[in-house]
Amino acid sequence: MALRSTASYRGTVVDHARNREFVYESKEERGFIYISLASGLVEDYLDQPPPVDFADGDGSMATHTFDALLTLKDGTRAAVDVKPKSKVLKSGILQVQRLIQQQHGKSVADVYLVRTEDHIHPDDVADAKLLLRARRLLCEKADAVVAGLAASLHGWCRLRDLVAASGIGGDAFNAIVRLIGIGGLEVWDDARISYECFVRRARA
Repeated sequence: MALRSTASYRGTVVDHARNREFVYESKEERGFIYISLASGLVEDYLDQPPPVDFADGDGSMATHTFDALLTLKDGTRAAVDVKPKSKVLKSGILQVQRLIQQQHGKSVADVYLVRTEDHIHPDDVADAKLLLRARRLLCEKADAVVAGLAASLHGWCRLRDLVAASGIGGDAFNAIVRLIGIGGLEVWDDARISYECFVRRARA
């Protein structure tokens, strides 16, 4: 990782399901990793994929390394750059992506995306971390109990009350989070998942 600033924000995210460690260089990138790993749409996540050579605006050769290359469940590959919104225009990343897409087409990726804090809400990051943790604590018995309770729900219910009705405590909370993650329950007003949020059976 390039040491560009004393104010940089670097570290790793461990994905226990894939037994892999992902490197991030900014707070936004860390959040994007969590959201991507938790998403049911993402099949694989490659951080710092191989650099791509391209001719810049004056014909000189340049190299760009995307922050991530995502493979979605439907096979679509997305090359992604993660940047603070304030730096998108100044960095010229939109032009870089356009040139790479023109020169390489789909040999690099099917789609090219720039993601900023507008796409990485703190609530979504918190929910993603919670879901990843809940998946590590898988309990099929708790899942069965919660699924039965969820099937009988009519309207909104506070998550805390659903846990209490289960009679199995914290295992039920994690099972509820997992059920939200697969779309079996939905959260009122897209609130952050917590004991105080309201949930209901997801509509078909």
